[in-house]
Amino acid sequence: MDAERRLLLTGFEPWADHAANPAEVLARRLDGWRHRGWRVCGVVLPVALDAGPAVLTAARRDLRPHAVLHLGLAASRPGLTVERWAHNVADFPLPDNRGAQPRGEPLAEDGPTRLAATLPVAAAVHALAAAGVPATPSASAGQFVCNAVLYASLRWAAAARFAGPVGFVHLPSPQTLALDTQERALERLLRWLVAAQL
Repeated sequence: MDAERRLLLTGFEPWADHAANPAEVLARRLDGWRHRGWRVCGVVLPVALDAGPAVLTAARRDLRPHAVLHLGLAASRPGLTVERWAHNVADFPLPDNRGAQPRGEPLAEDGPTRLAATLPVAAAVHALAAAGVPATPSASAGQFVCNAVLYASLRWAAAARFAGPVGFVHLPSPQTLALDTQERALERLLRWLVAAQL
């Protein structure tokens, strides 16, 4: 029996006019991070509606994670935000990295209007804030690829009766909050998450 427990941590590649994406950088930096029998497996997803969820599906199949945490960039936000909901809508304000731009389309014709993150949001916000960074809950993961990936993860978790937490944290730009500071806050969040699963 495999005693090691795995946390799938995803980030996204750069997109639009963002030359770098802190979600990608931090998913790579934290790949291999270990704490109390847990290991982080960092995976970078494409910013593409037709590819991001597919890469995520393959990562879940290969890694068989015990918890899933997604990271994304919300450059206009002043701090880290923990998402409460994924919504069944794709309404892209600009094309994704493969040129797709759905407007007001459902992500799943037969899916619920929204799905709640199973990561305890208030506790996650508290863990981030305890690291001395601005952190708040958010009721909307947007209507771009971030939301699509969270919605896909939560649909999978419900169908598979996945017992572990699934959540999403949006990151501010590195110009707003230094990457090293964001990394320390995420490590605090990961330590809390691991302790909560023991």
